[in-house]
Amino acid sequence: MTHILVTGVAGFIGSRVAARLLELGHRVVGVDDFNDSCDPRLKQWRVAQLEQQEGFRLARVDVRDREAVQGLLAEGEPPAAIVHLAARAGVRPSVANPWIYFETNVTGTLNLLRQCQEREIPKFVLASTSSVYGDTRSMPFREDMPTD
Repeated sequence: MTHILVTGVAGFIGSRVAARLLELGHRVVGVDDFNDSCDPRLKQWRVAQLEQQEGFRLARVDVRDREAVQGLLAEGEPPAAIVHLAARAGVRPSVANPWIYFETNVTGTLNLLRQCQEREIPKFVLASTSSVYGDTRSMPFREDMPTD
């Protein structure tokens, strides 16, 4: 049973990834700060479903908080992998408040990468946003498409 840390676990994709990892027999530490980027009741519902499963533990941590991330990963054995899905989404809100996007999407990622380096966590999976696929008319999007 592998220990995996999933950030953004209260989001749609994060909750589905955590559920699948649990189904496969992994232990999951789910990380989320429960910000108001979408309905908090929906986030609570998703996490409540995960909390009913054996092997799941929730950590209310904001990935922007370097000391909190460091403290979380100092507990017990390091995870075999970090699946980083915590991010601020949406282009329009990012124009209104670019700093929160920078802090979450860039600083938060750097905080996690630093812990991978310091704790020798061998795998880091970062899911990006659908907003990076550029000006293409081809569907469906593919990872190897140009983004310029």
